Amino acid sequence: MGQGPFGLTYFLQGALAGGICCSLTHGAMTPVDVVKTRIQLDPATYNQGFIGGFRQIAAAEGAGALLTGLMPTAQGYFIQGWFKFGGVEFFKVQLTK
Repeated sequence: MGQGPFGLTYFLQGALAGGICCSLTHGAMTPVDVVKTRIQLDPATYNQGFIGGFRQIAAAEGAGALLTGLMPTAQGYFIQGWFKFGGVEFFKVQLTK
């Protein structure tokens, strides 16, 4: 990549990459968060451990229930990643001038 030029395209690429990466990684953890939350809210029902929780939810509600909240999670973390990584690239270049 070298030492420049650092134009608008460079900063937008950094922001887009950050948004995509954050939404993918946090979105992939949605099923884990669903099971964890169910165990916390109803430990009497979901008492078969973490893997058992996955199985219970999928059996009772279908595998799609494990993706509850995927879109808001992905959207929120896309925005967060956009500003975090885009901001890092922007301020890294601006503060070192």
